[in-house]
Amino acid sequence: MRYITWCLLLLCQCALAQTNDPLQNSSEISGNPYLFKDWCNGTVHFTSGRILHQFKLKFDVFKNLLLLQFDGNTFAAESKIDEFVMYPKSKTKDSLVFRKGFPKSDKGTEQTYYQVLFTGKVQLLRLFGRTVIQEHNLVVSNNKYRSRMEEAEYYYMLLNDSLVLLPGNRTELAALFPPGVGEFIHQHQLKMRSVEDYIAVVKKYNELLP
Repeated sequence: MRYITWCLLLLCQCALAQTNDPLQNSSEISGNPYLFKDWCNGTVHFTSGRILHQFKLKFDVFKNLLLLQFDGNTFAAESKIDEFVMYPKSKTKDSLVFRKGFPKSDKGTEQTYYQVLFTGKVQLLRLFGRTVIQEHNLVVSNNKYRSRMEEAEYYYMLLNDSLVLLPGNRTELAALFPPGVGEFIHQHQLKMRSVEDYIAVVKKYNELLP
């Protein structure tokens, strides 16, 4: 019991606020802000080095905000968590590892969580997000237009302490790498429409590095 109580106290110390509606500031936007609608089992890594498994996790990708559930209470995690792992219930998905502390990018800061897809001399990261679309033909009130979220994701390569956005166009993508990578993309007819394609490209690039 002491250990469970300690976990709750630690959670309170690293929380922004306890809330029943973590998305209250974006209530006028329709759509699902979460990576997974259901709470997932997970592992939370604190900056102190402590690792806890007692929490249920939900990741708000619209706000890039980790939500923790403990004993029926929901908390929004703050900066004392630098990594978390989610275990989706779907049998088709493996565990997902998210970290922060990467360099600033066009869409993120050092506090932004990225999914780590591949680690090597060059790492591959994925940023989940939501694009807000205004439906100009639907007015809610006071000239406010209804907005909705659309899923979005961006792939980055961590190279020389910088994050490089990888384009979805395979011709533009090949131009970022040595010729051997472009040949690999052409040979395997990669369309750059799946996470597996991006992993294959960055893995090949790592193999070519001295």
